[in-house]
Amino acid sequence: MEQYVELKNKNGILRGMIHIPEGPKDKKYPGVVMYHGFTGNRMEPGFMLVRFSRLLMENGIASVRFDFWGSGESGGTFDKMTLSSELEDAADILKFFRSREEIDTDRVFILGLSMGGTVAGYTAGMHDSDVKGLVLWAPAGEMKNRLAEREEAIAKEVFKGDPLDMGGLVVGKQFIEDVKSLNILNATAKYRGDVLIVHGTEDKSVPPTVSKHYNEIFGKRASLIFIEGANHTFQGAEWISRLFSASLDFIKERI
Repeated sequence: MEQYVELKNKNGILRGMIHIPEGPKDKKYPGVVMYHGFTGNRMEPGFMLVRFSRLLMENGIASVRFDFWGSGESGGTFDKMTLSSELEDAADILKFFRSREEIDTDRVFILGLSMGGTVAGYTAGMHDSDVKGLVLWAPAGEMKNRLAEREEAIAKEVFKGDPLDMGGLVVGKQFIEDVKSLNILNATAKYRGDVLIVHGTEDKSVPPTVSKHYNEIFGKRASLIFIEGANHTFQGAEWISRLFSASLDFIKERI
Protein backbone atom coordinates (compact mmCIF):
# COMPACT_ATOMS: atom_id res chain seq x y z
CA MET A 1 0.00 0.00 0.00
CA GLU A 2 1.21 3.47 -0.90
CA GLN A 3 -0.82 6.21 0.73
CA TYR A 4 -0.65 10.01 0.74
CA VAL A 5 -0.50 11.37 4.31
CA GLU A 6 -0.54 14.76 5.99
CA LEU A 7 0.84 15.86 9.32
CA LYS A 8 0.11 19.19 10.99
CA ASN A 9 2.70 20.50 13.43
CA LYS A 10 3.74 23.90 14.81
CA ASN A 11 5.38 24.85 11.51
CA GLY A 12 2.37 24.02 9.31
CA ILE A 13 1.17 21.20 7.06
CA LEU A 14 3.65 18.50 6.06
CA ARG A 15 2.75 16.29 3.11
CA GLY A 16 4.18 12.86 2.41
CA MET A 17 3.80 9.23 1.44
CA ILE A 18 3.67 6.13 3.59
CA HIS A 19 4.46 2.66 2.25
CA ILE A 20 3.08 -0.41 4.04
CA PRO A 21 3.71 -3.98 2.82
CA GLU A 22 0.69 -6.14 1.94
CA GLY A 23 -0.21 -8.57 4.71
CA PRO A 24 -2.60 -9.37 7.55
CA LYS A 25 -4.23 -6.29 9.06
CA ASP A 26 -2.95 -7.09 12.53
CA LYS A 27 0.67 -7.59 11.42
CA LYS A 28 3.28 -5.06 12.54
CA TYR A 29 6.18 -4.22 10.24
CA PRO A 30 9.67 -2.85 10.74
CA GLY A 31 9.99 0.56 9.15
CA VAL A 32 12.24 3.34 7.92
CA VAL A 33 11.74 7.11 8.28
CA MET A 34 13.40 8.99 5.40
CA TYR A 35 14.60 12.60 5.47
CA HIS A 36 15.40 14.42 2.22
CA GLY A 37 18.22 16.86 1.64
CA PHE A 38 18.65 20.64 1.38
CA THR A 39 16.62 22.05 -1.57
CA GLY A 40 15.34 18.49 -2.10
CA ASN A 41 12.02 16.77 -1.58
CA ARG A 42 10.50 13.43 -0.64
CA MET A 43 11.40 11.97 -4.07
CA GLU A 44 14.96 13.27 -4.56
CA PRO A 45 17.02 12.99 -7.80
CA GLY A 46 16.27 9.95 -9.92
CA PHE A 47 13.26 9.27 -7.65
CA MET A 48 15.77 7.58 -5.34
CA LEU A 49 13.64 7.78 -2.18
CA VAL A 50 10.58 6.49 -4.03
CA ARG A 51 12.57 3.59 -5.44
CA PHE A 52 14.11 2.69 -2.11
CA SER A 53 10.71 2.89 -0.37
CA ARG A 54 9.31 0.40 -2.88
CA LEU A 55 12.34 -1.86 -2.52
CA LEU A 56 11.83 -1.88 1.24
CA MET A 57 8.13 -2.65 0.79
CA GLU A 58 9.00 -5.63 -1.44
CA ASN A 59 11.12 -6.90 1.44
CA GLY A 60 8.39 -6.56 4.07
CA ILE A 61 9.58 -3.20 5.44
CA ALA A 62 7.41 -0.10 5.77
CA SER A 63 8.60 3.46 5.24
CA VAL A 64 7.52 7.09 5.30
CA ARG A 65 8.92 10.15 3.53
CA PHE A 66 7.67 13.71 3.97
CA ASP A 67 8.59 17.01 2.40
CA PHE A 68 9.94 19.23 5.15
CA TRP A 69 8.06 22.47 5.82
CA GLY A 70 9.03 24.96 3.11
CA SER A 71 10.01 22.21 0.65
CA GLY A 72 8.18 20.18 -1.97
CA GLU A 73 4.42 20.05 -1.50
CA SER A 74 4.44 20.87 2.20
CA GLY A 75 3.25 24.22 3.49
CA GLY A 76 5.48 27.25 3.94
CA THR A 77 8.11 28.75 1.68
CA PHE A 78 11.76 27.79 1.34
CA ASP A 79 13.06 31.21 2.33
CA LYS A 80 11.38 30.87 5.73
CA MET A 81 12.63 27.40 6.63
CA THR A 82 15.56 26.82 9.00
CA LEU A 83 17.56 23.83 10.09
CA SER A 84 15.79 24.07 13.45
CA SER A 85 12.39 23.88 11.73
CA GLU A 86 13.53 20.72 9.94
CA LEU A 87 14.70 19.21 13.21
CA GLU A 88 11.24 19.89 14.65
CA ASP A 89 9.60 18.36 11.58
CA ALA A 90 11.85 15.31 11.81
CA ALA A 91 10.90 14.59 15.43
CA ASP A 92 7.21 14.93 14.61
CA ILE A 93 7.53 12.66 11.57
CA LEU A 94 9.25 10.00 13.68
CA LYS A 95 6.47 10.26 16.28
CA PHE A 96 3.80 10.06 13.57
CA PHE A 97 5.34 6.93 12.03
CA ARG A 98 5.78 5.18 15.37
CA SER A 99 2.13 5.91 16.21
CA ARG A 100 0.83 3.97 13.21
CA GLU A 101 -0.75 0.67 14.21
CA GLU A 102 1.07 -1.15 11.37
CA ILE A 103 4.53 -0.26 12.70
CA ASP A 104 6.66 -2.33 15.08
CA THR A 105 8.06 0.45 17.26
CA ASP A 106 11.00 -1.72 18.34
CA ARG A 107 12.24 -1.88 14.74
CA VAL A 108 12.20 1.67 13.41
CA PHE A 109 15.20 2.97 11.45
CA ILE A 110 16.07 6.51 10.32
CA LEU A 111 17.63 7.31 6.94
CA GLY A 112 18.83 10.70 5.72
CA LEU A 113 20.42 12.11 2.57
CA SER A 114 22.82 15.07 2.68
CA MET A 115 21.36 17.67 5.08
CA GLY A 116 18.70 15.05 5.70
CA GLY A 117 21.60 13.00 7.07
CA THR A 118 22.48 15.86 9.39
CA VAL A 119 18.85 15.89 10.52
CA ALA A 120 18.73 12.08 10.80
CA GLY A 121 21.84 11.91 12.99
CA TYR A 122 20.57 14.63 15.32
CA THR A 123 17.14 13.00 15.56
CA ALA A 124 18.65 9.61 16.35
CA GLY A 125 20.78 11.17 19.07
CA MET A 126 17.82 12.95 20.62
CA HIS A 127 15.53 9.90 20.38
CA ASP A 128 18.06 7.14 20.96
CA SER A 129 15.67 4.58 22.45
CA ASP A 130 13.22 5.00 19.55
CA VAL A 131 15.69 4.23 16.76
CA LYS A 132 16.87 0.71 15.91
CA GLY A 133 19.47 1.82 13.36
CA LEU A 134 20.72 4.84 11.45
CA VAL A 135 21.52 5.06 7.72
CA LEU A 136 23.39 8.11 6.42
CA TRP A 137 23.74 8.81 2.70
CA ALA A 138 26.40 11.49 2.06
CA PRO A 139 25.57 13.21 5.36
CA ALA A 140 26.30 16.94 5.47
CA GLY A 141 27.57 17.08 9.06
CA GLU A 142 27.71 20.51 10.68
CA MET A 143 25.93 22.82 8.24
CA LYS A 144 27.88 25.80 9.58
CA ASN A 145 30.96 24.15 8.07
CA ARG A 146 29.24 23.75 4.70
CA LEU A 147 28.36 27.45 4.81
CA ALA A 148 31.97 28.35 5.61
CA GLU A 149 33.16 26.30 2.62
CA ARG A 150 30.70 28.13 0.36
CA GLU A 151 31.84 31.51 1.68
CA GLU A 152 35.46 30.51 1.06
CA ALA A 153 34.61 29.48 -2.52
CA ILE A 154 32.98 32.87 -3.09
CA ALA A 155 36.02 34.69 -1.67
CA LYS A 156 38.29 32.75 -4.02
CA GLU A 157 35.88 33.44 -6.91
CA VAL A 158 35.38 29.70 -7.41
CA PHE A 159 31.68 30.42 -7.05
CA LYS A 160 30.08 33.48 -8.59
CA GLY A 161 26.57 34.80 -8.04
CA ASP A 162 24.25 35.43 -5.11
CA PRO A 163 25.38 33.23 -2.18
CA LEU A 164 21.76 32.98 -1.02
CA ASP A 165 20.52 31.74 -4.41
CA MET A 166 20.44 27.94 -4.46
CA GLY A 167 19.41 27.14 -7.99
CA GLY A 168 16.48 29.53 -7.84
CA LEU A 169 15.55 28.80 -4.23
CA VAL A 170 16.38 31.70 -1.96
CA VAL A 171 17.94 30.88 1.40
CA GLY A 172 16.64 33.12 4.17
CA LYS A 173 19.14 34.95 6.35
CA GLN A 174 17.46 33.37 9.37
CA PHE A 175 18.58 29.97 8.04
CA ILE A 176 22.22 31.10 8.15
CA GLU A 177 21.88 32.63 11.62
CA ASP A 178 20.15 29.49 12.89
CA VAL A 179 22.77 27.13 11.46
CA LYS A 180 25.59 29.11 13.03
CA SER A 181 23.93 28.81 16.46
CA LEU A 182 23.65 25.00 16.42
CA ASN A 183 26.04 22.20 17.37
CA ILE A 184 24.42 19.27 15.61
CA LEU A 185 27.15 16.67 16.05
CA ASN A 186 27.15 17.00 19.84
CA ALA A 187 23.58 15.65 19.85
CA THR A 188 24.33 13.13 17.09
CA ALA A 189 27.10 11.57 19.19
CA LYS A 190 24.50 10.55 21.80
CA TYR A 191 23.10 7.88 19.49
CA ARG A 192 24.13 4.40 20.70
CA GLY A 193 22.79 2.16 17.95
CA ASP A 194 24.38 0.78 14.78
CA VAL A 195 25.10 3.13 11.89
CA LEU A 196 25.71 2.70 8.15
CA ILE A 197 27.41 5.59 6.33
CA VAL A 198 27.68 5.66 2.52
CA HIS A 199 29.46 8.39 0.54
CA GLY A 200 30.59 8.87 -3.06
CA THR A 201 34.29 9.54 -3.60
CA GLU A 202 33.50 12.24 -6.21
CA ASP A 203 30.98 14.14 -4.11
CA LYS A 204 31.42 17.85 -4.92
CA SER A 205 28.73 19.06 -2.50
CA VAL A 206 29.86 17.44 0.76
CA PRO A 207 33.49 16.34 1.22
CA PRO A 208 33.84 12.57 1.82
CA THR A 209 35.93 13.50 4.88
CA VAL A 210 32.66 14.45 6.57
CA SER A 211 31.62 10.80 6.57
CA LYS A 212 35.01 9.86 7.99
CA HIS A 213 34.24 12.20 10.88
CA TYR A 214 30.86 10.53 11.45
CA ASN A 215 32.65 7.17 11.44
CA GLU A 216 35.01 8.43 14.14
CA ILE A 217 32.09 9.71 16.22
CA PHE A 218 30.28 6.37 16.20
CA GLY A 219 33.37 4.15 16.36
CA LYS A 220 32.92 0.38 16.18
CA ARG A 221 29.14 0.72 15.86
CA ALA A 222 29.53 2.30 12.43
CA SER A 223 30.22 0.87 8.98
CA LEU A 224 31.59 3.28 6.38
CA ILE A 225 31.34 2.53 2.66
CA PHE A 226 32.83 4.70 -0.06
CA ILE A 227 31.42 4.20 -3.55
CA GLU A 228 34.17 4.91 -6.06
CA GLY A 229 33.32 7.61 -8.56
CA ALA A 230 29.86 8.34 -7.18
CA ASN A 231 28.54 11.89 -6.98
CA HIS A 232 26.57 13.49 -4.13
CA THR A 233 23.26 11.78 -4.93
CA PHE A 234 24.68 8.55 -6.40
CA GLN A 235 23.17 9.21 -9.82
CA GLY A 236 24.55 6.26 -11.76
CA ALA A 237 23.00 2.81 -12.20
CA GLU A 238 25.89 0.96 -10.55
CA TRP A 239 26.24 3.54 -7.77
CA ILE A 240 22.57 3.54 -6.82
CA SER A 241 22.46 -0.26 -6.96
CA ARG A 242 25.37 -0.51 -4.51
CA LEU A 243 23.82 2.14 -2.26
CA PHE A 244 20.46 0.37 -2.13
CA SER A 245 22.00 -3.07 -1.66
CA ALA A 246 24.22 -1.99 1.25
CA SER A 247 21.37 -0.09 2.93
CA LEU A 248 18.86 -2.90 2.54
CA ASP A 249 21.33 -5.47 3.88
CA PHE A 250 22.11 -3.26 6.90
CA ILE A 251 18.42 -2.93 7.76
CA LYS A 252 17.48 -6.58 7.16
CA GLU A 253 20.36 -7.80 9.32
CA ARG A 254 18.88 -5.84 12.25
CA ILE A 255 15.22 -6.75 12.02
